[in-house]
Amino acid sequence: MKAVIYARFSSHNQREESIDGQLRVCNEFAKSNKIEVIGNYIDRAISAKTDNRPEFQRMIRDSYAHQFEAVIVYELDRFSRNRYDSAIYKAKLKKNGVRVMSAEERITNNPDDPTSIIMESLLEGMAEYYSAELAQKVLRGMEQNALESRGTGGTLPLGYRMTPDHHFEVDPVNAAVVRKIFSDYANGKSQKEIIRSLNQQGARTSSGRPFSNNSFACLLHNEKYIGTYKFGSITVPNGIPAIVDKDVYDKVQLRLKSNKRAPARSKANVDYLLTGKLFCGKCCGNMVGECGRSHNGETYHYYKCANHKRGRNCKAPSVRKDWIESSDVSETVHNVLTDDMIEVISSNAVDLQNREQDKSILNGLKQKLKEKEKAISNLVKAIEAGTFSPSIQERLSALEEEKDGIEGKIAMEQIKKPFITADQVRFYLEHFRHGDIKNKSYCHDIVDTFVRAVYVFDDKYYITYYYTDDPSHQPPPDSSDLKCFAPPCMRKSVKGFPHFFGSIINVGVQRIEL
Repeated sequence: MKAVIYARFSSHNQREESIDGQLRVCNEFAKSNKIEVIGNYIDRAISAKTDNRPEFQRMIRDSYAHQFEAVIVYELDRFSRNRYDSAIYKAKLKKNGVRVMSAEERITNNPDDPTSIIMESLLEGMAEYYSAELAQKVLRGMEQNALESRGTGGTLPLGYRMTPDHHFEVDPVNAAVVRKIFSDYANGKSQKEIIRSLNQQGARTSSGRPFSNNSFACLLHNEKYIGTYKFGSITVPNGIPAIVDKDVYDKVQLRLKSNKRAPARSKANVDYLLTGKLFCGKCCGNMVGECGRSHNGETYHYYKCANHKRGRNCKAPSVRKDWIESSDVSETVHNVLTDDMIEVISSNAVDLQNREQDKSILNGLKQKLKEKEKAISNLVKAIEAGTFSPSIQERLSALEEEKDGIEGKIAMEQIKKPFITADQVRFYLEHFRHGDIKNKSYCHDIVDTFVRAVYVFDDKYYITYYYTDDPSHQPPPDSSDLKCFAPPCMRKSVKGFPHFFGSIINVGVQRIEL
């Protein structure tokens, strides 16, 4: 039996002797079991929790050449400390007629022995446990440092530096910059103005970069500047030297909080369901969400023509948000989700799929896969016949990589274009019929799936649905002032459903006067 040795150490703190020791034990194991060692693969200072190991990956690729029948490791945790990765790569090796053998852990050489399987699984589980336990110990160490107000690693906040025993101390030069930032912001200077001034003066963040909105905001929110040390759930008041007075810090926080509650922000939190789909019947302009207050202080939400808002010769009045949205959803359910319409949609969806499904890419990939498999087979036959060279091995490895890449593309192509049956379409549409109109998620699904555009006039509105370019589909005769019955913008793809049906509904309009 021919074998290779895989050796690894994970830390720069470990020495080269660790590799030498692993190789010595593995060679002794091979000699005692009459195994011929034909090569070594060695990864230095790389963890086994990841499979991103150059020599390990080279060993896996070389296994396709069928030049060795076993991989010898000092212990199984040298191979991998992740059971998932271990199973994946053992399966790849097994496919190539290669098994993994541990020199130090006395497991029977018979891979089909139940005792061997259980023992190997146990050892791999223990390795993973050890790795997780080590991570917990590191975290506990960091938490202990935090309780003592010591540094836990990472970039220090601007204005601080670390003592030899890992305690925080004030950096006088940069601390002055921090105080100036807090003072300027507390006294009313804008964020934009302060950032511009800092960058012009050559000031830099703790990471050595120019100030940005994000770095500026992080600095102003950092409680370390008033002496409060935080790490995870641990908080230590007065744990480190303060740079900023508590009064100045609190003043800054009040201003930040006030800016956060600005009217524009509260408006942005309102969900306007028909955004991008609601248009003015007079000018075809977008209708945008707005809010206002009545004389008694009650807040109203409504849609208003953007051209009217900007004073562009459109006098279309506003329409109440809740009413137009609920009406749109209820009318859609009533007019579209009928038994007859569901049958039409299901049939048309399947027909359209049959017409549009392009199998050329998938077929091309399958042909390329056959070619790669044939080339690999020819190289393997040549190797088995005694023709072997480094160039052949290199070509074989490259072909295997190309083959894996093509198989991945085939899988993605099959996922990307699944075939939907008529029954699946019916089932999907049926769940819309009895939904709760008060449920926001349900309303979003209805609008996104079916509604293409809604046009609002003085006394009516029209709902248009997604449809194909059907010449028989004509707008109502009283709509001569409407330039188009599709949105002025490009239509949007929804939920993977094609645009295969259309309908126009003419109903009354409820206005709102503010």
